[in-house]
Amino acid sequence: MVPQPTAFGALLRHFRGRASLTQARLAERAGLSVDAIIKLEGGKRQAPRCETVQLLARTLHLTAPERHTLDAARPHRYPEGAVTTASLPISALLQCLTEMHTRQAALINAFVAADATVDPGLEANLHHQPIL
Repeated sequence: MVPQPTAFGALLRHFRGRASLTQARLAERAGLSVDAIIKLEGGKRQAPRCETVQLLARTLHLTAPERHTLDAARPHRYPEGAVTTASLPISALLQCLTEMHTRQAALINAFVAADATVDPGLEANLHHQPIL
């Protein structure tokens, strides 16, 4: 069965056409692959991430109402009854939090290393900020 273009795909194609961009040019400007654009427009990729939709909207210079329309056409990634973080075991959630903390520490260290003029108290304060 050949996937049919979704409302999202049709809207994306419309906005891309209005901007006089080819799929390749939109992909280049948005930092996505041409294959991703083809799949989004053709309905083969059904649930694009929110960040991808925002990136496309910025690249296409959509107005706020147009951004809302495009985002609203994006199918929900988690249909009713799908497994979500609420149904994950606590160990998986703790692992996610540990990974977030590790990334936060790396970002803080990079920030401090990049700014040699950091207030000495700032580094200590940054390391004690909560993740959530």
